[in-house]
Amino acid sequence: MKLRSSFEVDMIEPNFVLISDNANEEGTMSITNDAENVIKWLNGQRILKGKRLFYIDTEGRVDELIHDGVGNFIDFRSGFNTIEEFEQEKMFL
Repeated sequence: MKLRSSFEVDMIEPNFVLISDNANEEGTMSITNDAENVIKWLNGQRILKGKRLFYIDTEGRVDELIHDGVGNFIDFRSGFNTIEEFEQEKMFL
């Protein structure tokens, strides 16, 4: 597995992880386009166990990558229009 995207791990909480996309770096894909590898990498780092995964995309939206808990990407889920909306709701996740 080779990551083709670039991202930062911004927050690791008991119920979720938040990462942000660095797709504007030359030669990198977005998290959206590299979702399978992102999930596999984070799972290999033991970051995802029992946690939901949210990501800030290149347009500033916060969406969710749904995974099966053992390193497999399942689907996308629309989330929040801005990081501010996410911040207001994160205590309920």
